[in-house]
Amino acid sequence: MEKQVIEQVDALLEAAHGDGRHTLYEHEVYEILRLVGFQIPLYRFVTAPDQVTDELIAAFGGRDIMVKVVSRDMAHNQRYGGVKRVSIADPLFIRYVLSHMRRDVLSHFEDGQKPRIDGFLLVEFIHFTQAIGDEIMLGFQEDPSFGTVVTLTKGGDDAEFFAKFYDPANLMLAPVTLEDAKNLLNQLNIRHKFRDMGCLERLDQIALAVARLSELGLAYSMFTHSSPPFYFKTLDLNPIVFSKDRRFVAVDGYAEFIPAADGGDMDVQPDEQGLSRFFSPRGVVVVGVSTDAQKYNMARNIVSLLVDLGRSDICCVNPKGGETEIGGQVFPLYKSIGEIAAPYDLLVYAAPGQYSIPFVESVPSGKSVILISGIPADMDYNRFAAEIARVRKPGVRVIGPNCMGVFAAPCDGENGVNTLFIEENRLSVPLSGHSNAALLTQSGAMSITFIERNQQTGIFRSIVSFGNKVDVNIPDLTAYFESDSKTDVIAIYLEGLGKGEGRQFYDLLRRSHKPVIVYKSGRTEAGAKAAASHTAAMSGSYEVFRAACLQGGSILTEELDDFYNYTKTFAVLSKKPARGCRVAGVVNAGLEATMGADILNELTPAVLAPETVETLKTLNTHGLVNVETAFLDLTPMTDDPLYARFIEAVLSDQNVDCLFVGIVPHVDSLKTVEENYLDEDAIGPLLVRAFRKTQKPVVVSVNAGRHYQELVRYLEENGLPVFSDIRSAIRSLDAFAAYWSRK
Repeated sequence: MEKQVIEQVDALLEAAHGDGRHTLYEHEVYEILRLVGFQIPLYRFVTAPDQVTDELIAAFGGRDIMVKVVSRDMAHNQRYGGVKRVSIADPLFIRYVLSHMRRDVLSHFEDGQKPRIDGFLLVEFIHFTQAIGDEIMLGFQEDPSFGTVVTLTKGGDDAEFFAKFYDPANLMLAPVTLEDAKNLLNQLNIRHKFRDMGCLERLDQIALAVARLSELGLAYSMFTHSSPPFYFKTLDLNPIVFSKDRRFVAVDGYAEFIPAADGGDMDVQPDEQGLSRFFSPRGVVVVGVSTDAQKYNMARNIVSLLVDLGRSDICCVNPKGGETEIGGQVFPLYKSIGEIAAPYDLLVYAAPGQYSIPFVESVPSGKSVILISGIPADMDYNRFAAEIARVRKPGVRVIGPNCMGVFAAPCDGENGVNTLFIEENRLSVPLSGHSNAALLTQSGAMSITFIERNQQTGIFRSIVSFGNKVDVNIPDLTAYFESDSKTDVIAIYLEGLGKGEGRQFYDLLRRSHKPVIVYKSGRTEAGAKAAASHTAAMSGSYEVFRAACLQGGSILTEELDDFYNYTKTFAVLSKKPARGCRVAGVVNAGLEATMGADILNELTPAVLAPETVETLKTLNTHGLVNVETAFLDLTPMTDDPLYARFIEAVLSDQNVDCLFVGIVPHVDSLKTVEENYLDEDAIGPLLVRAFRKTQKPVVVSVNAGRHYQELVRYLEENGLPVFSDIRSAIRSLDAFAAYWSRK
């Protein structure tokens, strides 16, 4: 926004604040809209009826006038008779109307509760129809987590009802450029009506209004860099209309604001300081280690896991002192961390939560802490977080409380870290030379479930269970792994976002060069309450969160199975990004070919090149395959080598960007059981060979049970993402191809 415009808006807000208000009068909203380029109605404001003169009325040129009571104490003056339409352009008559209106409004209130009447607004009556598309509700509000959120939906008295039951409002996080707004408008169904009316220019008019309002909202947001004296909490135009004289004009406006001093300071950048100490520490201190090997002790399990990784730089703390044996090693027990002379970077606190605050206070500067324990029973989250912030020394970073901590795979001569406190024989974290995904989860149970579902693929290089995040939060971790060269994919499960956290997260998504796959619980009211009770953090509006993820370019999953499946697909296929969305399929069951075609979203069936079709005709020795389609049903008659040749022919087609393979392994024609699945001419090794020769992404469905799990294991260990049903395979490939095509 231009400096001159900002100065005039500042002056308007300052005057309203000086008048003791946190809302703007409607004519003040009009003036701000005029300054930023909106068309507004002709209006006049008077403080008393006797200020209505012949000259004032003449300005309206004989048009009908809407007269409105202006009161700082009433948000809905129409309810009390404070809005009327006047068709007689006579100053005396209008004075009478205003005087009578004042009495009528005040009559609705008891003595001592009567609102203050600050004046009257005279506004030209705007002629428009109330048809869908002719009136629009446009506005923004300041979300405490995400900042300025622009809303565009149907206008009118039933706008909220319409948005709730028919068509949700369109939400956009500022900044919304003119191009962004045009892209959105060109996806809305209303464009079809505008096209039929011959009024496609309306799309550009709305887009320009969205961009201008976004710019205003961002200039007066808690998350702006310009330090404005005031923040807008909300500004609504309900409606802004296409008038019969072909103007696009804001009819009604409402705005709330607060002084910047009342909004608090907001961090606009994530903090990566000290995070490397969680994943590659120079030494680890575990607090709460019991001497009793027969009794369950979380801290002992953590020490055992660290020993299993080959770490020799572990120190154990127990206030009683002594020593204990864990994993075949004898550890002295330090009574406090002050006794430890060996160098260390990371402290894992697995002692009672009631002592966690004094413990954090005792941690020296420049260390990192994992608080496994929960929040003390006599404290709420806000108080606990404030106490941790007060006592922790400079440079101390904290993950938790109420978390499982971190897993960092051994790499480049480093032993790694594992504080997930479940014994190796109960939870094994599989590793491979291709482990490249980071899982960031607010739920420890999610990390366990995810590990169990990926026993063959070994995709996770890092896992962070961060719990209540009193310090280290989602943007901090996302920024850290975005800059980690060994991480290709970031998967995030979250339940709530704190104040300002959403804006940082959104800004990171917009800059990210890596796939960020997201699942958020707490989407319904009941789910949000459950999430808040578990994480003690804000859950926020799922609609705003969804808009942030989609606008930011992340892969938002709304089904938990998709979250698991997409993460596996993006991790396993990270070196083979799709160049487009043209897909082919090779299956041996007609059902899977039909289902595959039915569930395509952004994928489109490839049109096979003529030379490919000719090759397929020569392969079609039994004459049962329709080679004119991109989805080839080979039927159960096809054996392993022929199956592989069909796959290779389709993969070599320049019109094919990606491929799904469906295997129903029960047929006798395929070598898929334990005694023959590794034969050189079996479909497993042949498919792996074909996959290694191509740069195109391939997903596989093996629709079978326990008798064929060795085949599944073999395929996944050799870099192919395998699913138990064709729906999961194609949905995953669809998301993968769409993401990389957009990139």
